[in-house]
Formats: sequence, C-alpha cells, structure tokens
Amino acid sequence: MNDKKAKNNGKIYAGIILISLVLLYAGVFLFRKPDNVSESANISYDNLGQMEDTGGNHDSKDYQDPIKYKHIKTEINGYEQEIHILEIDLSDDRVEVMPVLSYGKVYGFDLLSNMAREHNAYAAVNAGFFHKYGQPSGMVVLRGKMYTGSTGKYPVLVTSGGTAYLKEIQTEYFIEYNNRRFYIDNINQPAKNGEIVLYTPEYGSSNRLDKDNLTAVIQKGRVKEISRMSGECSIPDDGMLLSAVLPAGKDENVFPFKVGDEVNFRYLPDLGKNAHAYECGSWIVKDGEIVIGERDEWVGVMTNRDPRTAVGVMDDGTLVFIVVDGRQPGFSAGLKGKELGEFILDYGIRNAAMLDGGASSEMIVKDKIVNRPSFKGQERPIAGAFIIKKETGDGSMSR
Repeated sequence: MNDKKAKNNGKIYAGIILISLVLLYAGVFLFRKPDNVSESANISYDNLGQMEDTGGNHDSKDYQDPIKYKHIKTEINGYEQEIHILEIDLSDDRVEVMPVLSYGKVYGFDLLSNMAREHNAYAAVNAGFFHKYGQPSGMVVLRGKMYTGSTGKYPVLVTSGGTAYLKEIQTEYFIEYNNRRFYIDNINQPAKNGEIVLYTPEYGSSNRLDKDNLTAVIQKGRVKEISRMSGECSIPDDGMLLSAVLPAGKDENVFPFKVGDEVNFRYLPDLGKNAHAYECGSWIVKDGEIVIGERDEWVGVMTNRDPRTAVGVMDDGTLVFIVVDGRQPGFSAGLKGKELGEFILDYGIRNAAMLDGGASSEMIVKDKIVNRPSFKGQERPIAGAFIIKKETGDGSMSR
C-alpha cells in the first residue's frame, strides 16, 4: 500500500516539475527583452485608451488597441538611456498615421504640441529633416496630393490601405493636356535656371521667383494666362502656377498648351488617392542589416551619442516610431548610429530610417510630451510631424 502511494506521489512530483520547466521555458520567450537592453531595464507598457467592451460575445482582436506605447529605461554600453516607442497596427481601420506640415504650408515652423492639437491627434512624433526656412528635405504627400517631390536619395515612408513601407522613390512629374504629357522638373521648390516648376497654394502666396520667367496661371483646371514675368507671381487660391526660368538669351514659349486648355498635374509612381508619404533621412537598417555609416549628410557625425528619432516597419507590417532622449548625463545619454541600429534589430525591426533628431526629437501621447527634449526639456519649433489618429466610440477620429 505504501509502495503504491509512494509511486503516485512520485508521479505527482514529476508532473509538477515538468509543468514548471515548460512555464519557465515559455517565459524566456514571452518576456524576453531586446538583446542590447540591460537586464535591469525597466519597461512599462501602455495600451493607450483600450476600447471599453460593452458586453456580449466579441472577438477579442476587434477590441485590441491598435496603438501601443512603451517606455524603456535601460543601460546600453554603460550609458543610461530613456527610450520611447509607439507601435501602430495600421491594419486596424480605427487608426490612421499621416504627415503634416506646420500650418499646412511648405515653409514655416511650429511646435509639435500645436500640430497635434490642430489635427486632434492621439499621438504625434517629429518628422524628417528640413531646410533653412522649413522646406521639407524631400517628398511629402497627403491623401494622394503631392506637396513636395522626392530626391530619390533617401527612403520614403508610405502609408496606404492599412499598410506601411519604406522605399526610395524617384518621381516623374508632368502636366496632362489634350491626352498628352508635358514633363516638368519639380513641384514647390525654388526653380533654377532652365527648370520648369509647379507651384501650389501650399507653397505660399507667390512662387517667390526673383528671375525672369514664363508663368502659366492655372485656375480650376484651365490655363487662364501665360505671361513673361521679371519676378514673382501670386498663386491663385483655386489653382496653381507653372513657371519656367528660361536660360539667358532665350525668350520662346516653352509651354505646349495654350490659354483655355484643360490641364492636370500628375506624378509617377502614383501612390493612390488615399496615400500618405514623407521622405526620411538615411537608412539605419535595411533588410536586417545595419547600414548607417559614421557620417550622414543631414545628421553629420553619427559616432556621437545624441537624441534620435527613427521610424521602422516590422515584418508583420507594424509601424514603429522610436524616440531616444540624449545629451542629458545621468538621465539619458543618447545613442550612436550603430547603437541605434543594434537596438532596432534587437527589437525585431528589419527596415528603419532616420528622422530628425537632436533637440527636435519629441513624442506626444494623449496631449502629453512623454520624452524629455534635450534643450532644457523644451519643445523646438519643427517643420513637420507624423500624427496618429484613432477612432473613438462615436466613429470620429479624435483623441
């Protein structure tokens, strides 16, 4: 009898040990931190504003929040780091990520908090690089409408139809007229000698030209006037300008259409009428490899530890924004370029690109600046941002 009882007890103990080992093994993967994050890292997770289940039988996926915010406090290579992450499931039609420009114009600066409030954003992150007066460094497309063209040198973040991807884009621009195409050089950029550039109201009140030019005034899709100008020309609110800066000594009409013709602006590749696009800085990681160098055209030296902002796309399509605080000894040092690449790969992101960093690095979640900007903790005026909107219970896109 005692032998039988001992055998049964032995089976129970063996079962307990087996179950414990299985749970321990599973826990290693379920709660694994990125490889280069300190074992003492403090990681907090926030499923922002989880939709309330009003009862009944529901598929849990339908009520899973499409936006996740994570705050990681850790040590990387001996330096304290504060890292803020937004994960966005674009396949959920309750969420939308889109670029915005300060005041909706090509030129100018504004605070990220102002842009977030203006667009009723659920969350917001500073966007890419910009020129002296706020002009974006490359392509900007909002709901299929092009604001500025691509350089073809850097990856463009495109969001469309519940998906996101990063890709270099070389754009062609043309005017359609009488079933023909008239190719031009650019859109909403200062025209150089010999160039033909299109200007829309987003560029400002005029084309800002200070050279002799030939300009076609287009209103409501028709050519209203073609004139030789010695300087700038006003852009109609309901139209656009097509300006040709002619080489010295040339005076001919370079436009193949005439006053009264119906014309339309087109670009290729056509991203689609609901697509958003914003040109980033250099690749950080591409196809699972760290490709960022020690110097960058926009950032400069990448071997310094500085505040960083990056955007990446996971293999499952999840869009990820990362903001790393820096230049604050004892709080957060910031990352070198390759350190950022290592963190991104360890996080499970195989493709990611630089956004503007330094004092511009900033993330807002539910009206709160969640990171600590490097200049006295204050916001820096920036040219553009990514805003994240989420549908509320009444079907509107708001906080």
